[in-house]
Amino acid sequence: MTGLIHGGEIIITNSRRILASVNSCNNNYWDKLSFVAALKELTYMKKVLFTCIGTDRATGDCLGPLVGTNLKRLGYSVLGTLDEPLHAQNLIQELKRVSTIHNPDIVVAIDACLGKLDEVGKITLSNSPLTPGAALNKELPAVGDISIMGIVNMGGFLELQVLQCTRLHTVMKLASDITHLIWQAVPASRKETQLLNKQSQCS
Repeated sequence: MTGLIHGGEIIITNSRRILASVNSCNNNYWDKLSFVAALKELTYMKKVLFTCIGTDRATGDCLGPLVGTNLKRLGYSVLGTLDEPLHAQNLIQELKRVSTIHNPDIVVAIDACLGKLDEVGKITLSNSPLTPGAALNKELPAVGDISIMGIVNMGGFLELQVLQCTRLHTVMKLASDITHLIWQAVPASRKETQLLNKQSQCS
């Protein structure tokens, strides 16, 4: 989970500029179109690695692994799934290992965050990294060249308990919408898709 919280709202630093946002609750067509166009421009003709941060041990924090699982099934290069989560304990080690294997042109970081009550369900795209665990005062390195964040619940107090009590429906809806936005904007690697299909046939 990311986002620096004070008084129930996310504090965005000046370096983190939000390029596009979509509210998962109202399904505004033009917002989605703008989001997809911005993401497509940032990743066009680039080898993309998605780093999906979070854990399946807290409902509110499983957004990243859910998106990662969806993307992996679609043939994308992914670090962080429900089966193999990317979290505070293994983040630094896994990022070093995977960067040498995949050698991506660009890394897209995906994580859950807390914010204002009326912003729950909002998905934001930024042209800067995110800092995992900032809301819980964890000192972790910034992740990604660009970042996608989904606001899963209201912040400002007892963040850990809030994450534990977050509605699964909200997280599932956000995960589905983020996956679909990425699918519209970023083509999966043909080689990886073929490999995935071959593995599915053999299993």
